[in-house]
Amino acid sequence: MPNPLRRRGTCLPAVGLFVLTLLPLSSISAQELPLKRTLPGVDVFRCPELELPPVPGEEEQSQARVLGSNADQALILGDLTRARDLLERGTELDPSSADLAYRYARILEDLGETQAAISRYCTAQSLGAEQQGMEDLTARLEALVEASQPRLPDRARADFTRGLVDVDQGRLQAAVAAFTEAAMEAPSWADPVYNRGVVHDRLGEVDAAVVDLQAYLNMAPEAEDAIAVSQRIGQLQSGAPLATPGNTLALGMILPGMGQFYSGRAKGGLAVLSLVGGTLAAGFLIEKEETRCVGNLSGGGECPADRVISRDTSKPYLTQSLIAAGVVTLVGAIEAFLHVRGDEGRSDDAPMALEVGAARVLGPRLSAKGTRLSLSLVQVTF
Repeated sequence: MPNPLRRRGTCLPAVGLFVLTLLPLSSISAQELPLKRTLPGVDVFRCPELELPPVPGEEEQSQARVLGSNADQALILGDLTRARDLLERGTELDPSSADLAYRYARILEDLGETQAAISRYCTAQSLGAEQQGMEDLTARLEALVEASQPRLPDRARADFTRGLVDVDQGRLQAAVAAFTEAAMEAPSWADPVYNRGVVHDRLGEVDAAVVDLQAYLNMAPEAEDAIAVSQRIGQLQSGAPLATPGNTLALGMILPGMGQFYSGRAKGGLAVLSLVGGTLAAGFLIEKEETRCVGNLSGGGECPADRVISRDTSKPYLTQSLIAAGVVTLVGAIEAFLHVRGDEGRSDDAPMALEVGAARVLGPRLSAKGTRLSLSLVQVTF
């Protein structure tokens, strides 16, 4: 009997797109400012390892020594600024001189330029200043580092840590209270004020967030994140409409990822949109071809063109991909809704829960860890 039916599956290049889309995606994280989590003074300060500079020529060394001598004369006359400028030039001419680096650090310390003095003391230490007789270097360096760190009461540290725990567990109002107490205990410490502003921002309390973030900039104008904080203040003051839970859920249901985009989380929106797009692409572009052929084929080869009866093409994964895309869209919308709502005592990405007797059914959940996106449809606990 002839075998008139031959089947052949064809996977188009979309399979590659589908697989790549399911690889770890960018985390769904807010475009908000991050919290500060480091307590000052916890770690022992150590100078970074510095590469020793090359020894300059004799002429440069001679000019550097002359500048050092002139700096001594300026010190005798009480002109600290001129002495600083002369030693700065001297260390440029001879960066290998431990003596000049140490003397330059001393002048900076006397002028109150703490951070610059710390840096120069570290340079002098790497050049072997202590072995050359400047034995008070370490003591001076430690005193400057300690003075540059805010003196924090134990209660302030405890309140600050409690505020971080409250944020991580979704208790945003409690976190505001904890950071407020930390700021009251340590009025010169800027980090609790900053964190309180970030939490106000997450709660949608724009005016309070702007006040705290501006206060942080006033307390720490030279902070590394000053530009980012200023930009966030500008965004908050622009009067852009705030995301509401209802609108976020509706938009997320209409278009995949739109809930994240609407709530200001572009990376999250791109992650959801990419996942849905890759799933749909796989369903529409992965095809299976069935060829009806006259007679038996030896060795399982291709059916010759003159013996082909018909070719039928189907999309075997279309239904599954549509269902998966719908589920991801729904979960993304729910995640965005929960993030914007920010319930007290509940984390932003907490799943929907239903109590059924002794069992607890957790609904859809979309979460991220690092750069890996995790999708959980249903979880039952007893």
